[in-house]
Amino acid sequence: MDMHITDIKNPEINHENDPENMSLHERPSISIRAKVAISFSLFFILSFTVTGWSYWILTKLETKIDFLEIADNYMAEIQQARRFEKNYLLYSTDLEEALEHLKTADAILKQKNEQIEKILEKEHFKTMVTYMSKYHNQLVLLRSAKNDKEKELIVPMLRQFGSQMVSFAGEFVEKEQISAKRMFLLAKRVPLYFMSVLFVLMSFVLMFLARQLLLTLNRFMEYTKRIGEGDFSPILPARKYKDEFTKLAEAFNHMIKELDHKHNVLLESHKLRAIGTLVAGVAHELNNPLNNTLLTASMLTEDFHTLSEEEKMEMVNDVINETERAQRVVKNLLDFAREGETAIAPLEIGKIVEDSTRLVVNQVKFAKVNLELNCETNLPRIHGDEQKLKQVFVNLILNAVDVLTPGGQIRIHVQKDQTPGYVLVTVKDNGPGIPEHIQGRIFDPFFTTKAQSKGTGLGLSVSQGIIKKLGGYIHLTSNPDKGTIFTVSLPTTESASEIMSK
Repeated sequence: MDMHITDIKNPEINHENDPENMSLHERPSISIRAKVAISFSLFFILSFTVTGWSYWILTKLETKIDFLEIADNYMAEIQQARRFEKNYLLYSTDLEEALEHLKTADAILKQKNEQIEKILEKEHFKTMVTYMSKYHNQLVLLRSAKNDKEKELIVPMLRQFGSQMVSFAGEFVEKEQISAKRMFLLAKRVPLYFMSVLFVLMSFVLMFLARQLLLTLNRFMEYTKRIGEGDFSPILPARKYKDEFTKLAEAFNHMIKELDHKHNVLLESHKLRAIGTLVAGVAHELNNPLNNTLLTASMLTEDFHTLSEEEKMEMVNDVINETERAQRVVKNLLDFAREGETAIAPLEIGKIVEDSTRLVVNQVKFAKVNLELNCETNLPRIHGDEQKLKQVFVNLILNAVDVLTPGGQIRIHVQKDQTPGYVLVTVKDNGPGIPEHIQGRIFDPFFTTKAQSKGTGLGLSVSQGIIKKLGGYIHLTSNPDKGTIFTVSLPTTESASEIMSK
């Protein structure tokens, strides 16, 4: 016994080598993880920058506040020295107090000289020390003056150096106060700036995520819808770079390839079942011409010598006619059953429907059902595949035959559609109708109301796919106990290319 192991599949399938996936795989790669990491790195860099700037500005403010405290203390000591100076000039008292306050101011400068020099710069700090030294010298001279005349000579210089010292210190204090206010204002505004930039950056990231994730997910939802409707064309690249969704697209393409293969297998299975149904009727239709041929040939053999030449020729013609009749029956069946690629050609819809009814005429007779065909004349041509269209109409007629009881009626009407540019074929029966709650599922693959041995549930689904690919539509109208109407609308076209544009 020969044993063959076939169809062994590796659970870890590499889809990259599939022809459908080459265009998806041959792109530069930027993963969504990397893009998200870059986005959050921008957040971190922005936050780090703002935090570092805030720390720097707070440090500067702290320095300015310290300087303002030193300056205030220094100004207070200088003003006290000037006040005691005036008291001495008016009342000849408290000059030592002035020198004591000046000494305290000098101690402040010496204690904080590095800090003050850093803020004021070396030259300005030196100027301030010089003014204080000159003022101090004038106070010492004033204290050692022996008479009013000497004092009068010292006082102008004393007041000049004192006022210069106070105004110089006051000017820098004022400048530092203005600078500190500006820094406080900037420190208050920076959080607002930061929130604005953060909002813009978050909006950008959200738009990025929406585009990268939500739009891609929506696109894959469209793919699943398209596949559910029977469109098994592979997914093509939609973006310049590949990412994690590329693997999903490759898996989709592999699934589409497998579904297309299985769909074709099931389609052929359904077609074979329809052929089997037709063969039962064809066998009966072939039986009559074959019997007639056999009977005529037997009579011709037995009475050959007694028949006239005219009678012999008449019987031979009968054999030829019956043989041609049988040949036409077989040819119709072979045409319906033949395999091949979709062949789009100009067709007369009336002839297609008429040939379809001829294929099922015996099933109609066996079921004792009345079939009526009404076809308008001078209908515009359509473009389509003849055999697939016959498959659609044979399927619709056989479905009607299956639900009808003896005496039932099937009416087929071929006419122009009310919508310009379309022709309409209606297949109407007076059967029990289809319940409303299952009408929405009637075109679903594998859904059937027939017994398990009588239907695959693919006929209407396949028919809908064929009509859709030709740019038309098929829909159902049914009322319980009033029958069912299937309506097929097909576009009238001047060339096959117009089918794709409809």
